[in-house]
Amino acid sequence: METISSKYADFVSGLSYEDLDSETISDTKKLILDLVGVSLAGYRLMEFPQMVVKYFADMGGSPEATIIQTKKKFPAVNAAMANASCAHALDMDDGHRFGALHPGAAVIPAAIAAAELSHAGPRELITGIVVGYEVMIRVGMAIVPSSLSRGFHITGIAGPFGSAAASASILGLSREEIIGAFGMAGLQASGLIQVNHEIEGAKVKPINPASASMSGLLSCLLARKGARGPFSIFEGEDGYLRAFSDEDKRDLLTRDLGERFEIHNVYIKLYAGCRHAHAPMDAALEAFRKSEIAPSTISKIVVETYQAAIRLSGMTDVTTPSAARFSIPFSVALVIVKQDGGADKYCEENVRDGLIQDLSRKVEMAESKKWNMLYPDKRGATVTIFDGKGTSWSAEVGLAKGEPENPASLEEVYRKFLNNAAQLLSPQEAEELGETIMNLEVHSVEELVGLI
Repeated sequence: METISSKYADFVSGLSYEDLDSETISDTKKLILDLVGVSLAGYRLMEFPQMVVKYFADMGGSPEATIIQTKKKFPAVNAAMANASCAHALDMDDGHRFGALHPGAAVIPAAIAAAELSHAGPRELITGIVVGYEVMIRVGMAIVPSSLSRGFHITGIAGPFGSAAASASILGLSREEIIGAFGMAGLQASGLIQVNHEIEGAKVKPINPASASMSGLLSCLLARKGARGPFSIFEGEDGYLRAFSDEDKRDLLTRDLGERFEIHNVYIKLYAGCRHAHAPMDAALEAFRKSEIAPSTISKIVVETYQAAIRLSGMTDVTTPSAARFSIPFSVALVIVKQDGGADKYCEENVRDGLIQDLSRKVEMAESKKWNMLYPDKRGATVTIFDGKGTSWSAEVGLAKGEPENPASLEEVYRKFLNNAAQLLSPQEAEELGETIMNLEVHSVEELVGLI
């Protein structure tokens, strides 16, 4: 019987490195570069991933795959979870606006762990990441917006499929094993977006993609031993689609599968906060630069944007860097005062900064009919800055920098990588790591992990 899982199994087992064009290979290496950089900075700057890494490092176990900054190998599933927790800690990892998820954080750590475990080469790693992104993003597109409206974290509930697809490709599972792995991956799908609404909850948001990364790889390892999950995990009577979506969009799961790759439609973040805050930040920065006034003389800032942005990134009176990432008011104030929203800017010092906090309290958020109608094709915002003397300056941004339609240049992405990697490595080490990733085909996975 043909199922969605069997179609995915044919895709995963049938795609090879030779099927990828130069643009797909280049984009994949760029996303590896970006994710490794945010992982290093995430580990260095955030408490939660340090807890996870220490826990698994202290646990020990079979030497299969490397955990970030330990220079040692541990069970592959543990390495995937630990490294994925670092990858999402800054909320600066890549994303896909129509899937409403972060594929890199779930897929790439599992793929690297699977490659280490199976002694796969860089070509197998790249191919695995392409199929992992493809499956995960398609699953996300098929269940949003209803799943997000219900309160699910799409990265957490779609991530196990992406992790499983990447791992299955790299491990070289058979068609039957891949189908069984998808079934088990779907059984482990979990994650709630409540983490975006609470100051303490925001600290542990990485647990969702981390669990997804681990569970997909675990599903493949169990399938290789003979375990099988439900064959109709997607379309079954009590399957994934029925559980997570109010509408049937299953055609998005397999339409034109293998003819185009969603990895080209991924955005890269230039700010270390929730993506829904980025258009307001870009617009605020543009409006502020028009004004030529001092931040302290601003009397009010009005941010008009779509309802989902306010719901998912509307925290006020934040007291921690983790919560600040999900606060449009704080993020707008931050980028105006610091002229930057990079990894090191969402820090304790800036959260306590009186000028930033005072300015954030002057931000008023308003739901915009215009941006609601354009969402999700656009994730836009209009920002107006007032000086208290009757003068105002406005700017609007339809798509934040880094979207496929408004791309960040390779130079900007590489500069972001170096800035992030240098949070933990020396400038020379960061440069060596970057060059290794961008020329991955002539290196090995072992060389890559040896540098992180």
